[in-house]
Amino acid sequence: MNKLTKSSIAAAAGIALLMGGAGTLAFWNDTIDAGTTGTISAGTLSLSNATAGSWTDQNGKAVDVAAFRAVPGDTLTYKTKVDVAAIGDNLTGTIGIGSASIAPATAGTADTQLAALLTDSATFTVNGAAGSTFTATGTAQAIDVTVTVEWPSGTPAADNLAKLGSVSLADFAITATQA
Repeated sequence: MNKLTKSSIAAAAGIALLMGGAGTLAFWNDTIDAGTTGTISAGTLSLSNATAGSWTDQNGKAVDVAAFRAVPGDTLTYKTKVDVAAIGDNLTGTIGIGSASIAPATAGTADTQLAALLTDSATFTVNGAAGSTFTATGTAQAIDVTVTVEWPSGTPAADNLAKLGSVSLADFAITATQA
């Protein structure tokens, strides 16, 4: 046998094997309409400023943080009100502050040390109750936000390293996160 005949026989055998008797396999099947005529829609979670925020020092005096020169023992407080639009069945969430809210202005030692010394904590009032969790209501919810930034005193070596340091509040943010 020549090569062409052998190739043709091999090709025919391969095709027959691949088809596996395709014409001999029969089974019954049917389909019905499930009758659901609904649509699934996504909810939403968004924040907007209800009021412009303001900063005060530990004495309650209004301050411009861009011009304020902090020293060990200072506490600055930021207050604002935000609206949370939380729409969705079974949607719950938490309100917080962004993880990069207080960052060194540069990679310099004084800036890095000052950012490490400043502690930030936040308290929230959701629908008149203290706490940071909310549940979707279908309408915007007003949330009172108080963020405290404190430079605790009592660490002279660290405090001295932070002299003339600066921190950036460029990424200072209030966050809403689905729980």
